[in-house]
Amino acid sequence: MARRQAFDSSTYRACTMNLRTWHLEAAVVYAVLISVNLFTHADGLEWLGAAAVALGFHHASVSSRMAEAEAARPVPSVECFRMAALYFVGKEVAWFTYFAAKGSYSALVGCAVFAVHPLWRRWYRARFPKVVTS
Repeated sequence: MARRQAFDSSTYRACTMNLRTWHLEAAVVYAVLISVNLFTHADGLEWLGAAAVALGFHHASVSSRMAEAEAARPVPSVECFRMAALYFVGKEVAWFTYFAAKGSYSALVGCAVFAVHPLWRRWYRARFPKVVTS
């Protein structure tokens, strides 16, 4: 009689079935923010800043997925969706300058995370194209 392994492929599929890309993205963001705050011995205000960065990341994540869906449509329903990228870059340059002047490390890390996220999404979508059903 063949002995069943304790952790076979069906167990793996069951464990990862509900895990979405944004879960992994958020886990990386949380890990980076927590690490920076622990390394810099952050005070309560800096932890609040890290929470704001995490929430801002979730907003940007949803926005990027909405822009991806618009771009995939034959005729976009929101014509100005492409402007989001321009506003995003301007916003991040302004925030980075401000946070650097203030010495707010978790917020600076947030700027780096926001700068990398669109590149990651472009790489990800090139390998896993968005399928729009309607």
